[in-house]
Amino acid sequence: MQYKSFIDPYLNRQINNQKPYLNPFRSPSFHQPISNSLLCQSISEQKLKLSVDQESQTKLNNVGQSQWEKIGSKLPKRVQLQYREIIKPKQFEINLSQPRIHSPNLNQRFNRSFYMGLQEINSSSIKRPLLNLTSTVIMDSTQATSELQTQKIQQKFRHNFIFHYIIGIGGFGNVWKVESKKTRMIYAMKELKKSKILAKKSVKSVMNEKQLLQKLKNPFIINMVGSFQDKDHLYLILDYLSGGDLRYHILLNKTFREEQIKFFVACMILGLEYINSYQVIHRDLKPENLVLDCKGYLKITDFGIARYYKNENSNETSGTPGYMAPEIILKQNYNYCVDYYAIGVICYEMITGKRPYLGRTKKEIRDEMLGKQIQLNFKEHLQYSFNLIEFTNKLLIRKQQNRLGYQNGIKELKNHKLFQQFQWDKLLNKTMIAPYQPKQEDKTRPCQKTSDSQQTIFNEQLKQLKFKEIQMLFDGYTYLTEDKII
Repeated sequence: MQYKSFIDPYLNRQINNQKPYLNPFRSPSFHQPISNSLLCQSISEQKLKLSVDQESQTKLNNVGQSQWEKIGSKLPKRVQLQYREIIKPKQFEINLSQPRIHSPNLNQRFNRSFYMGLQEINSSSIKRPLLNLTSTVIMDSTQATSELQTQKIQQKFRHNFIFHYIIGIGGFGNVWKVESKKTRMIYAMKELKKSKILAKKSVKSVMNEKQLLQKLKNPFIINMVGSFQDKDHLYLILDYLSGGDLRYHILLNKTFREEQIKFFVACMILGLEYINSYQVIHRDLKPENLVLDCKGYLKITDFGIARYYKNENSNETSGTPGYMAPEIILKQNYNYCVDYYAIGVICYEMITGKRPYLGRTKKEIRDEMLGKQIQLNFKEHLQYSFNLIEFTNKLLIRKQQNRLGYQNGIKELKNHKLFQQFQWDKLLNKTMIAPYQPKQEDKTRPCQKTSDSQQTIFNEQLKQLKFKEIQMLFDGYTYLTEDKII
């Protein structure tokens, strides 16, 4: 077996009180202590390379554990042999140009089975020079400083807020009511766990939501104030609305009066009109994603699965069962009409207290939807006008080509007879008095789960967060600067 250079692990065994370790890359007969001067000379080199030739390694692999034990019995008692199987020839390169990398505070893990045991560059104290080398690794100074950088970001931004209580639970983490220590402004903060984002393969969706919100700003959507991250979490700071989401109020009231339904729908239309002007389809319009402010105005939130419109999109089938349009379920190409269909479902729910198509699974809902066309019967809902019933039915049409809004977009909804003589300007300027006033903020209000409530943290994804390459997937998420501390 040939070596360019090596570090003998049998130095200062009495000082460290550690059991001797047999380097599997060396023959047992060559294990002798090395002088301090040679050790210093070895460490001072710019790069230390260790290579194992193919033939020698193959021979070593053929030596079983029992043969190692026989050899060990013939050696002095102070030498304890440890069997190591070498899987395949490797070449290792370790950069020693940055002494700070080997400080006692930075024992970093670079691969699943690679550990750097150098803790002090000192001729009198080296605990475990080199352990368990199974893959090629090059240490970089940026890896050593990555953790320090994220800690600074966390201290600068996260600690600028007071976390009051949880107002929502989503698939990636919690939504908090927070208060800025500097301005005393109240915000909603999404705290998203990177481990869950990785486990659900949703990095693209999360980054997409932030990028969209960075561009969009309108009084009828929840606007982003800022965003930042640390090693384990992403943080999205949004407008805070104290009125609660529409799901809470549907559970509270079951049904609504026509003027209230009309007002809520008008708020949704203005929000979608703005979103559609950027060629964006929301794709997840539902009561949980419609939030009321203290005056009763409705805003659209959660752009996690929103997408820019494109002609070929039949393979993008995300959404919430019960509110997804038939064309999405059937994996057909679709346009902005999928959001109009969701408005129809919400109207139906505010009129009857339930969704038109029910089922415990996506398949059951799909079968219900394909089995029959649900329509409201005017005679069964005499407390509502014919225009509201017709408006709802036209939005619920399964064939998108016949649905209200397919030909001329959102304008068809605004020009429907239901909104004849409706004062859109007053609504846009928020000078109209909302017909439904939510109660004052209730801290005991149950948290509404916004998507998927699974709370399992995957250990494998948590381990991956230690690697720079994984953290690079979230590059560009931070949207707070030195001069924009909230």
